[in-house]
Amino acid sequence: MIILIVSLLFFLPSLTYGNATLTLPANYQPLIERLSKDGFDSELLSKLFMDERAEIIPERMLISLRSKEKEAWYTPFLSPDSILLAKKFLHQNLKQLVQVEKRFNVDKEVIVAILLVESRFGENKGKHRVIPTLASMAIMDAPDNLQNNFLILKETEPELTYEWLENSAQRRANWAYHELKCFLTITHDERVDPLEVKGSYAGALGMPQFIPSSYMVFAISKGGFENWLSNKEEAILSIANYLNLHGWKKGMSMERKRKILWYYNHSDPYIETILKVAQKIKGK
Repeated sequence: MIILIVSLLFFLPSLTYGNATLTLPANYQPLIERLSKDGFDSELLSKLFMDERAEIIPERMLISLRSKEKEAWYTPFLSPDSILLAKKFLHQNLKQLVQVEKRFNVDKEVIVAILLVESRFGENKGKHRVIPTLASMAIMDAPDNLQNNFLILKETEPELTYEWLENSAQRRANWAYHELKCFLTITHDERVDPLEVKGSYAGALGMPQFIPSSYMVFAISKGGFENWLSNKEEAILSIANYLNLHGWKKGMSMERKRKILWYYNHSDPYIETILKVAQKIKGK
């Protein structure tokens, strides 16, 4: 088993994309120019983004004012059926989980809780193509898109300022751009068609729902990226490695646990759900 730490390579694989549209979407042109300046091959990028599978997703370009997740979103994970499913997974994979718990000093129940909430043990790894998802988010700060969003949001939020909206969009777009670069690097290194990989609505991947940058640093894989996406053994190892490298230790305070889980997902309802599920699995 190796920790897969991928170095950033600034070019794309020599792949061909067979479902090309006739023209390159105008909104993608600045993105291609930016990626080219960062060392990616502009010709291959053009072919990639001309493919119909890379079509812009308007919903990902919307700028939402909703800043917090709702506790109710996570209620189903605390149901008796969900807890029973989690206990079954723990029992079926107990040997590995005990070994991983000892190796990484990470509670096995927390690993199981994360797998339940993130992908329901692989049942829901996401159905959105990662390339158009991240690319659409990376261009949400385009002037035309900002203006359209501002006019829409201003109707219900009269005190909203353009400056606030612009700053918010730029932060999110820069995050998505970084993740897009990481994803292109991963698929290059693994010789994978980037247009065939699917993930969450935000570009998270596999059973642990790692964003691309987290995969590059924290994923543990011996079978490669495509295998990792659906491999429960490597998902368990990767989550344990992630938590361990962020400072997790068995028996640590609840306050410290919350701080570490915040790195995994910046959501208080998410964090509380993980901790509650873990406690229920233990029978407490």
